[in-house]
Amino acid sequence: LVDFGHPKISGIGELVTYSFVPSSLAVIYLNYLNSAIKWKLVIIFTLISTIIEWLVVQVGYMKLTHWNHLYSIPIFILVYRYILPLHSKIIKCNKEHL
Repeated sequence: LVDFGHPKISGIGELVTYSFVPSSLAVIYLNYLNSAIKWKLVIIFTLISTIIEWLVVQVGYMKLTHWNHLYSIPIFILVYRYILPLHSKIIKCNKEHL
């Protein structure tokens, strides 16, 4: 659905794109997460993620082939609202059992 970087060369760009950006956003999100501002954070981090995706396309690093930025928005909302909080609960639960 998308192409990153040069098709025949893997490098630092792929490492940053796949490893650091999503995990860094997730850690920052979970550090600020509390039930009082949950939806506010979901909206803020969805906007941040959408802007990052748009910028990566604008600089020419990522090429959208069969994808649209609008498709990403519900996925970002799903991840920030449900998946990351669930992931955090699982980690905390497993930590208590150790």
